[in-house]
Amino acid sequence: MERQKRVQQHLMIALVAAIMILGVAGSAFAATAPVTVTMAVTGDPSPGATVTAKATITINDGSTLQSIKWSQVGGVAATLTNITGDTATIALPARKVFREQLMTVLEEKPVADALLPAWVPPSPDYTGGLQDRFLVAGVSNEALIDAGGIKLDIAVTTTSGTYHTAATVAGNLPWETATGVRNVPLLLPVLLHAKKQASYNWSLTVPSGSTATLADATTQNPEFTPDIAGTYQLTVTDLSTGKPVSMNVYGGTWKGIITGLDATGRPNVDPACMACHVKNTPHFDLFTPWKASGHAEIFTQNVNTPAGHYSTACLGCHTVGYNAKAVKNNGIDDAPDWTAFLSTTLLTHGDPANFGNIVTQFPATARMTNIQCENCHGPQDSAAHMKKDGSRMSLSSDVCGSCHGEPTRHGRYQQWQLSAHANATTAIAEGTDPTCSKCHSAQGFIAWQDTGFSTANLTVDWTADQVQPQTCVACHDPHNPGTTSGDNNTNATVRVMNTTPLLMAGFTATNVGKGATCMTCHNGRRGLKDDANYLASDASRAPHEGTQADIIMGQNLFFTKVGTRGLHSMIQDSCVSCHMESTNPPAAVALQNADGSWVGTNHTFYASNTICTKCHSNITKETVQTPVQAKLDSLKAQMETAIKNVMQAQIRAGNTIDLNGVKTIKNASDVAGVEFISASGRQGVNVTLKDGSKVNNLSLATVKVTRPSGSAVELYAVADPAIAKAGWNYFMVINDRSKGVHNPAFVNSALDVSTFAVSSLNSAAITPAVAGSNPAALGGGLGNGAGAVSCKSAYVYWSEMAGHTTGQAGSQWRTDVVARNLETSTASLRFILHQASGNIETTGTVNGGSQKAFEDLTAAMGTTNNIGALEICSDRPLLVNTRIFNQADAGTYGQSYDGRVADLGYSAGQTISLIGLRQKTDAYRSNLVVTNGGTTDAQVTVNLFDSSGKSLIAYTLTVPAGSGTQDLEPFKNRANAPDLDWGFATVTVLKGTNVLSSASLIDMKTNDPSTITAKQ
Repeated sequence: MERQKRVQQHLMIALVAAIMILGVAGSAFAATAPVTVTMAVTGDPSPGATVTAKATITINDGSTLQSIKWSQVGGVAATLTNITGDTATIALPARKVFREQLMTVLEEKPVADALLPAWVPPSPDYTGGLQDRFLVAGVSNEALIDAGGIKLDIAVTTTSGTYHTAATVAGNLPWETATGVRNVPLLLPVLLHAKKQASYNWSLTVPSGSTATLADATTQNPEFTPDIAGTYQLTVTDLSTGKPVSMNVYGGTWKGIITGLDATGRPNVDPACMACHVKNTPHFDLFTPWKASGHAEIFTQNVNTPAGHYSTACLGCHTVGYNAKAVKNNGIDDAPDWTAFLSTTLLTHGDPANFGNIVTQFPATARMTNIQCENCHGPQDSAAHMKKDGSRMSLSSDVCGSCHGEPTRHGRYQQWQLSAHANATTAIAEGTDPTCSKCHSAQGFIAWQDTGFSTANLTVDWTADQVQPQTCVACHDPHNPGTTSGDNNTNATVRVMNTTPLLMAGFTATNVGKGATCMTCHNGRRGLKDDANYLASDASRAPHEGTQADIIMGQNLFFTKVGTRGLHSMIQDSCVSCHMESTNPPAAVALQNADGSWVGTNHTFYASNTICTKCHSNITKETVQTPVQAKLDSLKAQMETAIKNVMQAQIRAGNTIDLNGVKTIKNASDVAGVEFISASGRQGVNVTLKDGSKVNNLSLATVKVTRPSGSAVELYAVADPAIAKAGWNYFMVINDRSKGVHNPAFVNSALDVSTFAVSSLNSAAITPAVAGSNPAALGGGLGNGAGAVSCKSAYVYWSEMAGHTTGQAGSQWRTDVVARNLETSTASLRFILHQASGNIETTGTVNGGSQKAFEDLTAAMGTTNNIGALEICSDRPLLVNTRIFNQADAGTYGQSYDGRVADLGYSAGQTISLIGLRQKTDAYRSNLVVTNGGTTDAQVTVNLFDSSGKSLIAYTLTVPAGSGTQDLEPFKNRANAPDLDWGFATVTVLKGTNVLSSASLIDMKTNDPSTITAKQ
């Protein structure tokens, strides 16, 4: 149904409703319309009634009236007569027709896609409305207005043209807003809803003395009106199971809790409530936080605001039990002093003393003011009060939407409906799983919080027919929502603030404000995955969707430095700032202030396309996302080539490829193509075969290499680890969905090296290996010897510099090498120290799955004064780290070098920067290292700069194959700048491959070094 949003006004019963509309011809707009039309409705436009609508036509352009024609263009079908005169007669359809229309409105999307801003994506599979369940329907004010609107077109033809005017007859529907809880007030109709099925057989059992009946019991959406306090039992057959479904609805009356004010001016609670809700009782003391909340003072604020003009139109949400219909159920409008209160100006003319006077002069009315327990839980005087059957509580957003669903003033409910958080399909599919429900259901998230966000599985006691998606109360505790939420200065609280629990992604995010709640779920959820935390046995794993916390906090990518959070994470409230506070909500469901700001924060959670320009003058979303998308596309293509190459290499080696039992490939040419995808939480592929057939949605855990003898192994077990790492990085960036915006430097660095790593493998795969060699490539596996100088093993690593030697200022340098074996079999290692006086070497082993430290390794090689580049050969994949330290009397001062996987160095034409160097007499010194991990001589140009960027000197270094050159204090010794203080250097590779470079900054007082890694 076409939905057209407008400024909503509280539904009022009126005998005459006047709507002023300007008539315009076609879609043209003029400062003064040629024809102006106003419409007045006479009669009560309730279901089944007949009203008259009179059009008053003013011709502004001097033309002559020729004809008038009325037609209906929207809403339930009404019968129009006298449609060619200025007064039409409109016969409204029956109550049942309006009820079905209301249910349709509740079920459908609140805003047509055409009215959404560009940053809110259309949702063709929208499931955020009325659920396909057996339930009591929650009803928002907006839905009532929309369902009751009879939309008309008044076509006026004059001698100058035909002009169309849109007008609406606002139907006076018999229903009021409802929370959807099964604890309901008396004398107001209750709307029921059932699953879609072929037929219905509702029945109603009423309490003794009740005369309530069930209307339209054979339809999907019957209704009844409880007339006395008691239990009303509804039963209907669920045809999908053949079993009856029963629900108890409890009818009762309102009571209220405010009995005065405390010394701070906050409301006192009826002592009868406090007998059970004892202060400081976990999970039961709900009044203490409520008293400090905005819910407890919204009426107070409005009547106390100087020069305010509050009215009864606001009381349906801001008080307890106010009815637009004249019914007696002990709501505020039934208070014995209500009429006397209305005779004063305490409601309509704001004054700071007003609420205090109401409490003193009209205590029965004051008892029912502000937003209390009953606004959400239903009447206190009912049989439901002590029940534990869920009748007084619902985690559905319908509860909040009954008030926060009145666009444009209160449209956050409709904004939420447009968000991915409202996806009921996902909640039903995954919200009852003991692990998945933690983030995919409101029940699960709250239960998870109650466990202190334990890593253990939840005890799930809700069903798929009860589960809710991430509703309002999943993020907000309704008893403690804060006091201000009307603008960007909101202090609305969320359940997790500032510091996250230990995330399932293996880290904790600190100082992230309200974004801590977002990050609790929006992370990769696979534990730590980086160069120090890689398991070959889990190589094909892909991150869970929603990796925003990992990316923004600088975690869980391979091939790049982790642990340094992105600048966007340092914005106050992090995620919330850009996605909610700085992005305007959709205009169709939000109110704009006179100053251009918007009421409330954006609860679609989609960030504006122009959000970057609010802080950055020369950066847009496109300038960040376009190059990242290009890198993603390039990496995906390289991944597809690499996986295909591994398959074909294994087949050529005499093995076969088993595609999850669907197909066995024995000929390399049978693999025509591979598409890299995500499948079942793993990196996966769609495989196209030579005959054009496809085997799709294969997790790489199910793509096996079968040897002629022995057990089958996963494809990644025989592939270079760089492929799996690059694939992980690809999906981390894809699943973050910001395409780099959250942390541009981190993302670009990881993608650059990932693409370089995989493309190097792909290049090696098409270059014939040296006959008789056991080639090594990036991280091991089949290759052409790239990255190896002396090694003949499958896995090769480099440490840029290692030694046991005497240094300046009495320093004594030593080297520890630590290796972790990523496989279960023992690793055999060979260490080769390349130095000018000749190579020296030793061997070692590391047990499967363990770590081993080789302390003072170079001394163990047999000499006590040596330094050079360290090549490490292994027959198993490793993680390697090298610590070079100064052994002093007071202990050790050290720096670390990563064990660089074989071919990750730089090649001719590439330039890197070494920043943060320092040279100052008796204070600091900096050394520079260039290591050649290639098989031919390398030549580099080093350029030294001061902090202003002025070049001090440029010089050339030649480094033999497999050697490392340590350039001591180049600022002092080459640039004659012993007291430069801060400076930097660039290193440009003129020739050679696999060139590594770094620097160190050493404290002259302690000989304590810091590693300065290369940046590109």
